[in-house]
Amino acid sequence: MKAPEDSHFVARFARWSHRIVASPFAPVVTLLLIVISLFVLPPLGLDGDRVRDVELFIATATLLLVFLLEHNEERDTAAIHVKLDQLLMALGEGEDKVGVEELPMAKIERVRERERRKAAR
Repeated sequence: MKAPEDSHFVARFARWSHRIVASPFAPVVTLLLIVISLFVLPPLGLDGDRVRDVELFIATATLLLVFLLEHNEERDTAAIHVKLDQLLMALGEGEDKVGVEELPMAKIERVRERERRKAAR
């Protein structure tokens, strides 16, 4: 199923960058960049300021990747919840469990315990 066009720039950027980061070539490119930075740049006489700039870039890229992963995980989780809710509704006996992920943790524990007691009977 093709993803619908989302007009929000951040969502489009997150999907695009996720495809790049999740590609099978990403680890190879990363290893290549590490090898270059370890074995090629030092003999070229890279000064300390440039090394700090590279470290800042790496830290910024890492932080950006964390947010991109969180965005994609949240979207995937929401889609799974919708699909599970549809299954529960189709079964006809799970209406009280639809949307349970939105409840406070204490109520979720009560629902879980009630289901365990039902299963034990």
